[in-house]
Amino acid sequence: MTDTVSSRRSFLKAGALIAGPLAATVPAAVLAADGDYRPSSLLDEAAIHRLHQDWMRAINTGTPALRPATLKDVRSIVGDPAGDPDAIRVAADGSRATGRFACTIETVTELHADSTFAQMAHAQGGGSTRSSQRGVLSVEYRKAANAWTIAGIAWV
Repeated sequence: MTDTVSSRRSFLKAGALIAGPLAATVPAAVLAADGDYRPSSLLDEAAIHRLHQDWMRAINTGTPALRPATLKDVRSIVGDPAGDPDAIRVAADGSRATGRFACTIETVTELHADSTFAQMAHAQGGGSTRSSQRGVLSVEYRKAANAWTIAGIAWV
C-alpha cells in the first residue's frame, strides 16, 4: 500500500514541478503579445471618473464657469456613501458615456427683500436659506479628440 501512495505522490510532485513554470510564463507571454492588456473601456471609465471628480472639486471651490444653469443655486456636491455605487457606462463605439452618481447637494437660495423676515435676515448678514438633499446626478459625456467632456448634467 505504501508503494502506491509513494507513486501517486511522485506523480503529483512531477506534475507540479512541470506545471509551475508553465503557469508562471503564460500570463507574461499573453501580456507581452497584447501590449496594453487593459480594455479601452476601463481606461475610458477611469478618465471619466477623473473628469467627474475634477468637476465636483471645481463646483465645491466656486468656479462659476463649470456650473450648469440647472444647478445655479448649488454650493456643494458631495458623494453619498449611503447611496448606490457610481455607475459609468461607455457606449460600444467609445464616443459617448453616461454616469450616475449618488450625491448630496447643498443649495443656497437668496431671500428677496420683499418681506419683513427677509429684510431682518439681510440686516443681520443672512438673507439666504440653505438646504441639502440626497439624489442622483445623471451625467452625459462625449469623447472628442481623445478627451472626454461633459455634455449634460441632470439632478434626478
